[in-house]
Amino acid sequence: MFNKTIQSASKIFLIVAIFLALNSSSSWANSSASTLLENNTPNFISQVSNDAFVQAADVTIRLEKELPKASDWPNSIETAQGTKRSPQKIEEYEDMEDPFAENEKDIPILSDPFEGYNRWMFGINEAMYDNAVEPFVRGYRDIVHEDLRIGIRNLYNNVLFPAKFLSCILQLKFKESGRILARTVINTAFGFGGYADVAGEEYGISDVNEDFDQALGSFGIPTGPYLVLPFFGPATARNMLGRTVDTLMSPGALLTLSFGQNVIINAEDNVNQISFIIDDKKQLEDSALDEYESVRDFYHQFRHGLLKK
Repeated sequence: MFNKTIQSASKIFLIVAIFLALNSSSSWANSSASTLLENNTPNFISQVSNDAFVQAADVTIRLEKELPKASDWPNSIETAQGTKRSPQKIEEYEDMEDPFAENEKDIPILSDPFEGYNRWMFGINEAMYDNAVEPFVRGYRDIVHEDLRIGIRNLYNNVLFPAKFLSCILQLKFKESGRILARTVINTAFGFGGYADVAGEEYGISDVNEDFDQALGSFGIPTGPYLVLPFFGPATARNMLGRTVDTLMSPGALLTLSFGQNVIINAEDNVNQISFIIDDKKQLEDSALDEYESVRDFYHQFRHGLLKK
């Protein structure tokens, strides 16, 4: 019995001795590490450590603050700075989710009952564009300087005055009709017939994009089914009617030019217009999963956006 007691006491003594030795070693290691850091660590590291400790302590203190009671929500919120503010209403957060959501809600559905034909014609138009139009337009863009192409675009926009002016008058857009009239007079008189956009660059009178299709849409006439026209591309039933009226009011029709002359003028305008968007169209082709649907949806949204202006 006595021997067992001695053995137990020896074990306890041995455990205590080991614990004291480990504790002493740990204290010595911590002291040495602290001394080494103080001697070798740059000042800015010490400053960062102190700042981090202060910030951590500050955050801990703030987190320990009492949270607002359920009865106080949503009348007040305790912020990290200790101030209180009224939270935003749920409606405000919904508005922040998508800034274009409100515009997309009022876009009418574009019917496509002739999708089989439209896809077939779209493929034909794209084949002609890839093999003939695009190479020609790229060559045209490389040869004709950008300033000259901008001037040609300005000339054509200037002679579209009758169609634009009529569209604005029919929609009772008198401010826009005044801008169109002012731009036409100024650019024709001082911009070499419209080659230079003097009204826009010198007087800040911006251009107006109006046509008879927009006038019909303002009267509540629906777009009708989507159609892909040979050579002309995307259109709708309403847009086809609008284009017909615009053509009758075009410079060629008003000046009673021949059919061949009208074709040349329109072809030049189309080639010149494509020269500004040819790279954008290429990017759309490369990124679209279904190019037909992408072109259709973009055309519909673009035309609807013009109508809502």
